[in-house]
Amino acid sequence: MIKYPYISKQDIESTSIHLLEDYQSKTGNSVSSHIDVLDMIEFLGYDIDFRKDGLYQDPNYLGGLHYDKKLIEINELLTEQEGRLHFTAAHEIGHIILHVPLLERLNDKSKILCRKDEGFAGTKRVTEEWQADTFAAYLLMPRKRVTDAFKEVSSSPIRLKNKWFLNLFMKTRSTRQRAVWLAEKVINIGGFDNVSKLAMTNRLIGLGLIKGLTYQKNLNAI
Repeated sequence: MIKYPYISKQDIESTSIHLLEDYQSKTGNSVSSHIDVLDMIEFLGYDIDFRKDGLYQDPNYLGGLHYDKKLIEINELLTEQEGRLHFTAAHEIGHIILHVPLLERLNDKSKILCRKDEGFAGTKRVTEEWQADTFAAYLLMPRKRVTDAFKEVSSSPIRLKNKWFLNLFMKTRSTRQRAVWLAEKVINIGGFDNVSKLAMTNRLIGLGLIKGLTYQKNLNAI
């Protein structure tokens, strides 16, 4: 089993920015609004295969990378969940950028399988899966774009339990529901039309733009 090395969040973020700049420079496609991660996979020289057989009958398996075949597999079930689909595609790009160079150096042709329970939404912490999820968040929701959109809502970070902010809501709304309201506002203002409320909520938490809420694993109850 390969032991993937530690990569700082700063390095992951700078790598994602470099890819966005390279993609825009070479294709002429704008990355100022909707970031087409499916096209970006093809830009990197990989094919995409949507699968619903074998492992992918299990919804826990979101995708897989066959780097030696230049092939990305994505669970076909995700075509019904646009936000999850694009996050998974961006996650696979994270593996291509962050992990394939190591596999190539080791001449290891292992397939990387991506399971829901091993990334941000799961209970297991697997190094390469968290790194790929972090890359996906930075790629789909670049810091500057998110920050600029958030400034249209508030000039400073929002503590969800502050009295002035609570006055915007019915008292019965939970802290999490307030965070989702903010995430929806940022999605609409910034044109993040292929990003889920879950992903944006966690990005805002990670950037320190909303405070008073821990990282969210799912928003199904909202």
